[in-house]
Amino acid sequence: MKTFALSAVTALGLSIGAVQAQADAPEEVTIGYLNMVNAQLVTKSLGLVQEEMPGVEINYINVGGGGDMLRAIAAEQVDFGGLGNPPTAIGVTRGLPIQGIMVLNMLDYVEAMAVRTSADIKSLEDLKGKTIAAPFGSTTHYLLLNALNDEGIDPASMKIIDLRPNDIAQAWFRGDIDAAWFWEPALGRVLEGDANLFMTSGIMAERGYPTWDVGVVMNEFAEKYPDYVEKFVRAECKGIEFWLNNPAETAEIIAKELQLELRDAERMMKGTKMVPCDEQLTAEYIGDSEKRGQFVDTLLSTSTFLHEQKRLPMVPSRETFENFLVPEYLETVVE
Repeated sequence: MKTFALSAVTALGLSIGAVQAQADAPEEVTIGYLNMVNAQLVTKSLGLVQEEMPGVEINYINVGGGGDMLRAIAAEQVDFGGLGNPPTAIGVTRGLPIQGIMVLNMLDYVEAMAVRTSADIKSLEDLKGKTIAAPFGSTTHYLLLNALNDEGIDPASMKIIDLRPNDIAQAWFRGDIDAAWFWEPALGRVLEGDANLFMTSGIMAERGYPTWDVGVVMNEFAEKYPDYVEKFVRAECKGIEFWLNNPAETAEIIAKELQLELRDAERMMKGTKMVPCDEQLTAEYIGDSEKRGQFVDTLLSTSTFLHEQKRLPMVPSRETFENFLVPEYLETVVE
């Protein structure tokens, strides 16, 4: 009888544990991603998040740009997303309930400013009176404003319009715009015609304006399912590792995901830097749980600039950005 009773209690305990484990798992996870050349496309294509979260329905939604991602976050349409430093600064300042959990990519010439060759634009001064497009609230919009500011050029001296990358390409071929700062693959389509490369995000990084994309999670999701945040980070880290170790296979994935020629995918990959997850915990990037890294400085300088441009009502404290970055998930994954 004692043996039977013990077995029954053990079985009951296991049953309760199974129910609890099931209760601690989300039924579905929604990931917002940008049509950008980075390892998130690898993670998506290889089903790495699904491997980490068996039994959970994984939904991917394509988001047009940083402003659209902020709106999706505000509307609670995603559990995970990706933001460049300008939309991150905007989102944190406005109190959006998000945490920064990893580096998705560092940006170089995968984002750039194209100018219409026939418009004979040789300098930023030549943009006066012209029509320029950029996705508002994005890294490229931020870099455009900084480039103009550094040369003392008033943005009001030209017409700057808000368009998503694919809409920029369509407007370009209609002849509606003279210049645009946006990203691949739409950028590559424009450069095949009456266009030339004028400025890149890599050049602006050398001038003191580094741009990057950081993975974010909604606070409510992180509070309810911390283990699943860790699973997401682990999956994305596997995607980054695959990118770094398998460039040929990665190029094929990028080409398929973005419907590109293989040679174009290979070229675009060189314009994006993937950071190994253990390096992300260094002072150059996020830092660790003891001391945050240079991303805090970038967010402070970004928000300061946006405030000066009257695009933010205030500049958050350093502590606010330090609290936004949560490296503990990465630390667990890479230990």
